[in-house]
Amino acid sequence: MKKNIFFIIAVVLLYALSSCSATGSVAYTAERKYSPEQLKEDVQVMEETFKKNHPSLYWYNSKEEVDASFQRAYEKLTDSMNEVQFRNVIAETIFPIRCGHTSVRFSKKYNQFIAGKRLPTFPFVAKVVDDSTLVVTANLNRRDSLIRTGTPILSINGLTARQVIDSLLPLVSIDGNAKNFSYQNISNNFTTYYNIRFGLQKNYTINYLNTRGEVKRTVLPLFDPARDTTRRRPVSITPQSPPPPQPEISERQQRLQRTRSFSIDSSKKFATLRISSFGPALQKHFLKKAFKQLEKKNIQNLVIDVRNNGGGLIKKSLYLTRFISNEPFVFTDSIYSVQRKLRSDAKVSRRFIYNLGLFFLNRKQQEGMYRFRFFNNRIYEPLPQRYNGHVYLLTGGFSFSATTLFAAVVKGQENVTIVGEETGGGYYGNNGVFIPEMILPNSKLRVRLPLYRIVNNKNYPKDGHGVLPDVEAKASAESIRQNRDPKMEKAIQLIMQRKG
Repeated sequence: MKKNIFFIIAVVLLYALSSCSATGSVAYTAERKYSPEQLKEDVQVMEETFKKNHPSLYWYNSKEEVDASFQRAYEKLTDSMNEVQFRNVIAETIFPIRCGHTSVRFSKKYNQFIAGKRLPTFPFVAKVVDDSTLVVTANLNRRDSLIRTGTPILSINGLTARQVIDSLLPLVSIDGNAKNFSYQNISNNFTTYYNIRFGLQKNYTINYLNTRGEVKRTVLPLFDPARDTTRRRPVSITPQSPPPPQPEISERQQRLQRTRSFSIDSSKKFATLRISSFGPALQKHFLKKAFKQLEKKNIQNLVIDVRNNGGGLIKKSLYLTRFISNEPFVFTDSIYSVQRKLRSDAKVSRRFIYNLGLFFLNRKQQEGMYRFRFFNNRIYEPLPQRYNGHVYLLTGGFSFSATTLFAAVVKGQENVTIVGEETGGGYYGNNGVFIPEMILPNSKLRVRLPLYRIVNNKNYPKDGHGVLPDVEAKASAESIRQNRDPKMEKAIQLIMQRKG
């Protein structure tokens, strides 16, 4: 009997080990194809999850338009696709929802697969200046003397700049009609988005404007970083005396410096407060110290730079607002969800934690919605040490989420001038608070699902715009060529023009 038991255990262990070995031996590849049935199942799971949980599925588009977008997705899935191809389909499908927090990410295995790899790519990086203007910010082929930083691009492989931009736009979700958020994301990762939309080609025919304003044409090869490395000339280094030792900065200090900084200009006419995130690294004592310095040194002009602030914690954004607002204010009119428990057949990251939050932090309303316990229609007082000088708020397409909450409250205040471009986050409201990721069952693409609708102020126009600047300042081919900062330049110009 014992021999039989041992034999059964041995067989089970051998089977388990061989199964693990077989599974582990199948390496992930980005070219793996998924059948139409698998892809349709992924779309169906996503659609059902949205309809059960998304608080603003039909906020900026009608139910008919959103449903039609899902139907188009099913109709496209007639053949097998790899992850990159399917990611494009998912992005285009959710784009009509017009919610910047409802977005798609590659699977973790895809990211692991490409991590550290120097792969062939489109040969230059470009900035989307507006809906029809592309300007080169870096040419990866350093030997090319024609396409330089600041070169306006008229067309790529027969597609005009506007057609290229329109093709890339749906790959990044946006709030309402605030396309700036998509433009900024595409600009930051232009080669990546161009590659996944159009694929790799051996050569690219480029029409561009030279420095004399003449239309020229050139053909650029696909950029291969491996070949570029082998072509580099060896650098002759002359030994020099070592530089004086610099104080070491801890990783924590480096992280803090990336998140925020504060400095007073040598002229003492203005100070600059840069906040790149409302995350945990932005601590109260840092802001207190900064505003105390402003008061102590009687600095009458403050530039607050939130151009690259994609959001973070609402309470951090609220705290900064209390330093700037000169009268009591409502930070959010309402925050509510449509469920008290996340409902989805997909695997959802940290589902248990989010369900705890939904259960304990929600209160059911008469209209069948669930109201968030905090921030709702509450009046906040400015801090006693609020700033009384003039504020120049620098904004751009990447000013998003909690950053837009701050900008929306202070906009129109007598001592606040917003300089730059329309924020990427919606002026009327957006979605967020809890944003879990659902993992689609077959492709393993990760789709973000915001669980709360945030209305900043019901009296704001619900026209799909972000917070508009009082003074527009944006990049141009010339400013990019000269490596200038037009937003900061404009703010300083306004400061110098002020009397007193």
